[in-house]
Amino acid sequence: MRHRIVPVLLALAVVILTLSSCATSVSVDYYRPSEIDMGRYRTVAVASCVPFKGFHAPPFHVRTVDGPSSTWSLVSSGYTASLAADVADYATQSLLDKLEKTGFFSIIPPAVSDGLITLSRMGHPIRDEVSDYGIDAFIVPRITAMDVNEYISSDRVYVTDYTKTGPDGQPLRVARYRYYLTQTVSVVYSYTVIDAQTMTVYATRNFSDKAEYTTEISSSFFTAPPVMRYFRTMIDGITRLAAWQLAPSRDSLKVDLMKNKPKSEAAEVAYELVDDGAIMQAVSIFRDCWETEQHLPSGYNWALLSATRGDLDGAVSILDDVLACYDSGEAEDLRHTLDRLRNLTSLAKAQMDGTGSGSNYTDASGSIFSVVMGE
Repeated sequence: MRHRIVPVLLALAVVILTLSSCATSVSVDYYRPSEIDMGRYRTVAVASCVPFKGFHAPPFHVRTVDGPSSTWSLVSSGYTASLAADVADYATQSLLDKLEKTGFFSIIPPAVSDGLITLSRMGHPIRDEVSDYGIDAFIVPRITAMDVNEYISSDRVYVTDYTKTGPDGQPLRVARYRYYLTQTVSVVYSYTVIDAQTMTVYATRNFSDKAEYTTEISSSFFTAPPVMRYFRTMIDGITRLAAWQLAPSRDSLKVDLMKNKPKSEAAEVAYELVDDGAIMQAVSIFRDCWETEQHLPSGYNWALLSATRGDLDGAVSILDDVLACYDSGEAEDLRHTLDRLRNLTSLAKAQMDGTGSGSNYTDASGSIFSVVMGE
């Protein structure tokens, strides 16, 4: 009986230690500035994505690369000649969706944008139309390259065939083949931001992605998976990053409270209040403990909880007072972190207000839309 109790007691001790060692953490919200300052370009005309013009129609059947795999020489390809147009159409909608979710832009849809771009390419001035729609910038996405490679290969394996025996009466090991379809897809994508007033390039970004998928052929009715699903995944990842580059976003950082060491009995209840979500009450207790006891963890936690309530300036000021009394690495690290978040938030809000220091990243001349579209 004793041997059964000891493992239980050990397991219980581990659980207690684990629970007691878990630090209470809180989230500090802040704003992250976008890589490209679009504060002056809040109304954007998004064009339809330009498809890759060099894409070739697929063979009717997937190629086989060895003798055994020729058994599957009639497997139809996983895409059609319309793939380039389908990918571009999806890329258009994906970018629109991601930009709309930022809540940062007023978006003029491709139905309008494409018409204005066509007029400009034909040599017609579009200044009046740009003014009428209030367009600050055009965003022109483009698929500059894409490729698909499909092939079927075989893999020889040895298995035991219990229906056949050798001279020694033992089951024979016989060769069998497994067959695999490999599909490799790649895409190169770019978008260009064009100042609608000056018709110069404000910013351009390029992306590339590649993926490989292998599917075992396990049925005589096997058909190649459509590769469009793979392109959707890649495009969604790219446009998500594009939106992150173009619009400031809200983010959060989890930070642990400083443990109650040295222990203050008065501060102990504040930790429980934080766990219960009663932040305001906890702030009051930590503040009192700092002001009456100069309790280091309380000063630290007062500053941290002030930051969770959006008062980054106040939090940094509290930590300055704490650091004037204590040489604390933890407090110094928190001050550095909160100061960084404060600076990021300040930059992001300047972008939101249109008061950032945005300037043209690149320039171009001639027929700007023709250049951007690769014509």
